[in-house]
This record gives sequence, structure tokens and C-alpha cells, in this order.
Amino acid sequence: MSSKKPVFKESFKDYFKNLLGNELDDFINACKMPLKDSIRVNTLKITPEKLKEYLEKKEWKLSAVPFYKDAFIVEKRNESLGNTIEHFMGYYYVQEQSSMIPPLVLNPQPGELVLDCCASPGSKTGQLCQLMDNKGILIANDKTTGRVIILKSNLQRLGARNTIVTKHSGQYFGRFNNVFDKILLDAPCTGFGAIRNDWSITKMFNTKTFGFMKRVQSELLESSWNALKKGGALVYSTCTLTTEENEEVIKSFLNNHDNARLEKIRIAGLDKCEGIDLKETIRIWPHRIDMEGFFVAKVVKE
Repeated sequence: MSSKKPVFKESFKDYFKNLLGNELDDFINACKMPLKDSIRVNTLKITPEKLKEYLEKKEWKLSAVPFYKDAFIVEKRNESLGNTIEHFMGYYYVQEQSSMIPPLVLNPQPGELVLDCCASPGSKTGQLCQLMDNKGILIANDKTTGRVIILKSNLQRLGARNTIVTKHSGQYFGRFNNVFDKILLDAPCTGFGAIRNDWSITKMFNTKTFGFMKRVQSELLESSWNALKKGGALVYSTCTLTTEENEEVIKSFLNNHDNARLEKIRIAGLDKCEGIDLKETIRIWPHRIDMEGFFVAKVVKE
């Protein structure tokens, strides 16, 4: 990340002031702060207790992620997170805290048939795999060769054995009817929740892009819904904070599907993060919770 602070356009400020009111300055100040380092323990290969023992012997300082027992915040380290023997061995995955929420909400079980529609680079895929204890079948999909190569490399390092990697557009899965027990749709988005990780994102703020992204996200949601079994659950998530790509996508979808029920998300350790007008959803604002901005919704097929 460049040492140069991000520049916020007036259009950016106007948009988020409309959502946040007098919290705008707090939000912008939070966006200027680097994210805390965090790692997810890969329980397919090691226990949290053993990994903590290994890392603390190297004089690392770790603290708990409040809502997830298999993850740590790295308060102090003396090596690059991606350049340790523990990382190469697949004992942990470098993953932002907010990114860990969608798999926990989906909560896939061993033996289920699960789709990760937009999977690369594989952070959530690897987490889904370990929640399934490498049992059942997990389809990990992405649409471009380069992203699929990265996905396969990460899953191999993590020891994923129940996972089949495919290369299709997410809309491809709309041809399947009532197939999957659970689906994760971590949709492509404008990324305005991830400013703390990449300050250059602020330069790309343009409300004209929201409509295009909303159409793509709605298409992916529709296709995924068709592929979901009756009684199954679909989790929709983005790393952006626009209402167009989050609450409006979900509201429009619910209005068009009588068999869709928005389920209240409850995760111990995550409080006061309800969506705008959709209290069942999770919306992470970085000035309220010290993490990357994120949106998560869970829809059940009745």
C-alpha cells in the first residue's frame, strides 16, 4: 500500500453523508487507517492451540477474533505473513476478519453439496472446506483462467480434498434446478468497503457504475437461486458499502420471489451491525467495527 493517504471525491462524501450523516468524518478517518493483520487457522491441518504455540515461540503476539474461535488478530510479528513456514505448510490463511463472516453464516455441514459461485482467490472456499471437514462436495467456481490458477494453488496448499474447481461465469449455474444444499455468492462489486486495504479505490468512485454492478449481481443471484434446493440457504455478500449493490439487490430479489425468506443473521461477538432497512442482514462499517467494510445477507428457499 502506498504511504500517500487516499483522496475522497466530493461525490464520495456526498453519497456517504446521505447514509451516515454526522458519522461521515469518523467513516473517512477509519478508511485512512490500515487494517489489522488477521489469519484464519486451517483446522484441516492444525489446531488453533498448536498454531498459536508455534507462532508465539517466534515472539509473535496474537489475540482472539471476537466472533470466530479459529482465527487470530496478529498484533505483533517479525516476518511477512505470507513468507513463513506455517503459511507454506497451509497451517493458516491470511484473511481479513470481515471475509470470514459469510462462510460462518452459510454454515455448511459435512456431506452437503455446496457451491462457491465466485470463489477465487479461495479464502472463503478454504474456510467452507474446513467447516465441512473435507466431507461432502464443494464446487469452487471462477470465470477466468488466471483466477482459477490462483484458486487451485491456494486450495492445494490448504489440503482441500472435497473440492472440485470449475471455470464458468456464475450465471452458468442457472441451468441447474434444485441441486445445491447451500450456495455462497460473494459477488463482484465496486469494493468501497475495502478502501483500508487499497486506498486507490477512492479514485474509482462513480455512481454511474452502481447500476451496472447491480445488474450483474442480480443476474448471479437469480442463477444461484435457481440452482439451490428447496429448504436450502444462499448467502449473498460483497465488500462494498453502497446500498444499490447490497440492500437494493436483496429487496428487489425478495419482491420477485415469494419462496425467498430473509433469515436473521446472529453471530456471537458481532453486534450493532444491521443493514440499512434490512435488520436481518449484516453491514460492517469500518468506523463502528474495526474491520473491512462488508455486507452479508442470508436467504432461505421455502
